[in-house]
Amino acid sequence: MANESRMTIRLDPATRRKVERRAAREGISLNEALNRLLQQAPDQASTPSRRRRYRLKPRKTGFGFDVDQAKQLAAQMSDDRLITKLKSGLKR
Repeated sequence: MANESRMTIRLDPATRRKVERRAAREGISLNEALNRLLQQAPDQASTPSRRRRYRLKPRKTGFGFDVDQAKQLAAQMSDDRLITKLKSGLKR
């Protein structure tokens, strides 16, 4: 028992019930039940989990209008404004 140490832990209600059921079923202390449950738990380092690759699903933006057509219209308006400005500069 020289290697044992004391520790205070907080268990959520579901985990506490699980430990209490194990202790009652096997007739052991809560401490021993918790130790056994922890020893049975899979070690994360020994069992690497396979991660699924995240895949982005394309979706419509829902602007309600054609973005490419709006870009063309904006470019045309800019050109028209430039032409009007150049014409007015030539008239002087």
